[in-house]
Amino acid sequence: MDASDKELENQKKLAFYSNTLSAWYTTRFEKDKHLLSLSSAGIGLLVTLLTTVGSNTSFTAIMYALALFFFLVCIVSVLCIFSRNSGYLESVVAGNDTNDVLLDVLDKTAVFSFVLGVIFTLLVGVFSSIEKSREKEYRMSNKIERMVKQNDNTEKKSLNGASRMRPTSNDSPSQSSEDSSSSKTDDAKK
Repeated sequence: MDASDKELENQKKLAFYSNTLSAWYTTRFEKDKHLLSLSSAGIGLLVTLLTTVGSNTSFTAIMYALALFFFLVCIVSVLCIFSRNSGYLESVVAGNDTNDVLLDVLDKTAVFSFVLGVIFTLLVGVFSSIEKSREKEYRMSNKIERMVKQNDNTEKKSLNGASRMRPTSNDSPSQSSEDSSSSKTDDAKK
């Protein structure tokens, strides 16, 4: 192998290392960018749910608050990571090979808080649907109760005049039987 072949081999290794390093940086930055955008979308979703569906119980309100809190923690962590990355890269170029402990903590905090935000958002959805089904059940039972009460009132109103149909003291049973027999004889004569 001559010098030009060694030179070509070294250039290939350098190009491979350069592209690999670039891909690693891109992947790390993309993860943080995605966490930032998904956390922002999660906050938007929660605010929309809160304004349209609302919260009827304090438990669901706590779930909303926790989900919003964890998404905000994720956003703040990612923004701190972005601002701290430039300083860390400068120190690496200057020859400092130590890891930044705060960047590690911020990375783990961002991922952990995002996962918790997603979990609490799912819990908000579950408890909101449970609240809605209970609310429908309650409305249906109230509607049925009102219908039963209305039917009771209708029956009372429709039978309310039945006491007026009772024979009076002037009408005797023998007189009413005479009336009915005379009407029968009148019918027979015709």
